Amino acid sequence: MKLLTAASIAALCLWPLSVLAQSENVIVTATRLSAQDAGSNVSVIDAATIAAHDPSSVVDLLRDLPGVFVQQSGGRGSVVSVFTRGAKPNFTLVLLDGVKANDPTNTRGGSYDFSTLDLNDIERIEFVRGPASAVYGSDAVGGVINIISRRGGETFDAGLQAEGGSFGYVRAAGHVGGPIGAATGNIGLSYTDNGMPVAGSTLKSTALDGALALPEIGGTAINLTGRYSDSTATSFPDSSGGPRLSVLRTLDHRDIQEGVLGAHALRGITGWWTMVLDYGFYDRASDAVSPGVAASAQTPTGIPANGDKARFNRHEVTWTNRLTPLPGLEAALGVDMQADHGVDDGFLQFAPARLPTRFALDRTLWAGFAEARYQVMPQLSLSASGRYDDTGATHHFSPQLRADYALTDWGTQFQLLWGKAYKLPSFYALGNPIVGDPGLKPEEAENFEAGVTQKLWNFGRWKVEAYATNYRDLIDFRPGAVPKLINLSTVHVRGIETSLELTWGTLSATPRLSYTNAHNTLTGAALRDVPSWLAGATVNWRPDPAWNVSFDLNHTGRMTDNAVPTGDVALPGHVRADLAVSYKVLPNLALKLGVDNIFDRRYEDVVGFPAPGVVMRGGVSASL
Repeated sequence: MKLLTAASIAALCLWPLSVLAQSENVIVTATRLSAQDAGSNVSVIDAATIAAHDPSSVVDLLRDLPGVFVQQSGGRGSVVSVFTRGAKPNFTLVLLDGVKANDPTNTRGGSYDFSTLDLNDIERIEFVRGPASAVYGSDAVGGVINIISRRGGETFDAGLQAEGGSFGYVRAAGHVGGPIGAATGNIGLSYTDNGMPVAGSTLKSTALDGALALPEIGGTAINLTGRYSDSTATSFPDSSGGPRLSVLRTLDHRDIQEGVLGAHALRGITGWWTMVLDYGFYDRASDAVSPGVAASAQTPTGIPANGDKARFNRHEVTWTNRLTPLPGLEAALGVDMQADHGVDDGFLQFAPARLPTRFALDRTLWAGFAEARYQVMPQLSLSASGRYDDTGATHHFSPQLRADYALTDWGTQFQLLWGKAYKLPSFYALGNPIVGDPGLKPEEAENFEAGVTQKLWNFGRWKVEAYATNYRDLIDFRPGAVPKLINLSTVHVRGIETSLELTWGTLSATPRLSYTNAHNTLTGAALRDVPSWLAGATVNWRPDPAWNVSFDLNHTGRMTDNAVPTGDVALPGHVRADLAVSYKVLPNLALKLGVDNIFDRRYEDVVGFPAPGVVMRGGVSASL
């Protein structure tokens, strides 16, 4: 379905809301209630941090989140996966301005591919670690990442930036925002050519984004957001051993178009009752062709040449009633409808024979949810939430309980949280005629965590979070001549995360450390692609208003990976450092210099795919 049609549906959904409220400018990812202090399991990367860091991609920002491992096969041409607290990439729900963006037709079980997401006009990133199915239903098992776009303000604002760098890197982006009559809006456009920092890895992408806040219509506030991107990428195939070990030297080719539209309407009915209606539309088209992977001693069958022409779209409508019936008590009640449609015209090539792997699936999900928070006393608040999902074939109830206790005089806040979550099988797992099984059960998780947030006088705060998560009925491949996806694994994950936010005059620092112990209870083996230790720090220095210096350090510990030519391989740990410097020549004109992997460390996040060496970027940024 085209975005124009989606916009028409959004308008029809919003038309009856002449009964709906005042404007709302903050998206709160962890709850459907009003904003509250971020808990120990919540991280926010704001606009100031993004500007100071000056990353080349969203991937560089995600590396700085506690408990997150970002796996990239060399350059950005390959799929980029995010592991949260040791959970599979498809267990992290990704929202673009609150709109679900996970694609269940892909071979990775419905994870989101961050390689094609452009950095332009991202206002902030909200990250919630741990299960959140009580709020979002399926997919929100390991965590939720909400990427929020820039909104237009009451004054005119425009910006332009251009940069180039090593290995043919080129990027240009701009935006214009401000009042549009009685409304406010923002529109941005960007183009990126990532060059070829690693042999075979290329990415070219064009992205358009926009946001519009309409004047109140009969007391109803309406906000619209949208994103569209068109990308072309190449890389060596997954599990091939990459440019270092791959026997076949032909590359994967991917063409991806992604569209997102969100609409939000709000109206206060009484002083204690607010009604909200949200509509989200996500559309993705991907054409991919792969030469496959040559057979080896480890995998005698190899991976045959293959292709996929996937089309997926999702419509979601959520109706929420926010209530404050008693002093200290907040509640939210509502219903949610989600309709997914996916088609994959794929094939496997066996010598001259081409075997089709086509599937087409539809899934409609109806849900009811409730959430309440009660301020028992000034120091103590209790929260409870639950969501019941019905797909016709399966029924799931996802509960969550939370307690917050504050020692105000000490600047200390304690948090306890328990919850259950689930993940519906992906369309690929259900429908692929070779490896799929329509009888697969949903994957489930139960999580308990405890955290402390401590204010450090006037120069920062400290967070620490311990958690225990049990997964069951995880979908994995059953070994054999023809691998088959089955509910095979039970996994236990235990971990601890800690981070600091420190400021001394012109210097700020955010050190972080995470430990994850994740193992399969059936085999006792540690999970692949899950490093036990992650550590890092971002240091920002502003010696005067014209200068900004950002230094980012990330350590990834040892882990096990697998490739067809090698089988399981223990990858050594590594440290990566990035530097960004900006200087304001004029109040509205800045020169920028970025050096990624400044110490030229040689490492691999994936067997056979070396990370780029030193990448230098230089550019200019102008604003009005």
